[in-house]
Amino acid sequence: MDLPVHATVSCYDGPVGKSSYIIVDLVNGEVTHFVVKTKDHGREFLVPLDLVKDSDRTVILLDCHKDDIYQLRPFKEEYFYGYDAYEGSPPVPSPGMTASYAMYHPYRTAKAGSQGTRSHPSLTPLAVNKGAGVFATDGPVGKIDEVVIDPETHHVSHLVLRQHNLLDKWIVTIPVAEIERAEMDAIYLKIDKAAVKALPTIALNKYPWEG
Repeated sequence: MDLPVHATVSCYDGPVGKSSYIIVDLVNGEVTHFVVKTKDHGREFLVPLDLVKDSDRTVILLDCHKDDIYQLRPFKEEYFYGYDAYEGSPPVPSPGMTASYAMYHPYRTAKAGSQGTRSHPSLTPLAVNKGAGVFATDGPVGKIDEVVIDPETHHVSHLVLRQHNLLDKWIVTIPVAEIERAEMDAIYLKIDKAAVKALPTIALNKYPWEG
């Protein structure tokens, strides 16, 4: 399927906007969404591929009405990684596509045999946002950097928090079993800061192009 950027996006009742980004899942190498920037309000929304009826180099036809677009999840660039965020060269969705129009879900997998990688069937990857604050019972512990997913079920198993500065460097992987509740930009845990610090860190896989 050809999903160009800057293409006119049309619904049953007419054009709704232009495509602006293509969203890629690096775990399975597949495009999951594209982003439409609406012409009426300038807002951007994530459009899943199952809404695409047809497309060519200039037009993407959707199997919905314009009002349906405004019910989709809003696109926020800070929830995703850009091409330049990775070491090496991650794949772009199609040959010749400008890399700056590709955005990537913040997904990673755990190495085989890692302890405690059981996923949570009710917590989908899109329900957990990069940059969301993570709060222990006694206060904040950091922000989500990546999400560890089960490559077979695509359910979330861990949240990844990283800290890099001149004085400190650490990584924490929090199993989803320790989540009390999840909101769009905040994750609340069942445990306190001391328990978070004591959690074992699971080994994470690198992508083939990473050093």
